[in-house]
Amino acid sequence: MTIRRWVAGVAGVAGAAVLAVVSATPAQAFPQGSCGQSYRKVAAYPLKTGAKDGASYGTVTLYQSPTAHRKCAIARVSGAYVGRTKYLYVELFVDRNRDRAYGRGDTAVADGSEKYKWFAGPVYAPADGLCVRFAGAVRVGSGPLVRGGTPDGAWAHCA
Repeated sequence: MTIRRWVAGVAGVAGAAVLAVVSATPAQAFPQGSCGQSYRKVAAYPLKTGAKDGASYGTVTLYQSPTAHRKCAIARVSGAYVGRTKYLYVELFVDRNRDRAYGRGDTAVADGSEKYKWFAGPVYAPADGLCVRFAGAVRVGSGPLVRGGTPDGAWAHCA
């Protein structure tokens, strides 16, 4: 889902109300993606690996729902880079084999696009009690691809 589609859909229903919200509360005018009401934050890592200036370009966050029995990941760009992204991506791997090595039977879901300006995802996977690894990436302008995620690509968050 891109923000353009979100804005277009909302504008078609209540264009005047959207303009009032944007001008009254700019921080709330930027939807950042959501996994759903039952999801709770498990971990977040900065998108800064590969950044020439050492800055964090955003975060990649893992959520889990005890009722949906799934995990969810979203990559979000930092406010300074909103609208300036050339590519935004998120991925979530699930260790179904329980061997902490990616192989046959394990699953992965991903979402990315050059059209995403604020967030990528959410991506979902059934993962109760299974280890996951997740990552995100962003490119701002002609800069390098900046990444972040589970440290060293390790399997973690096994609850």
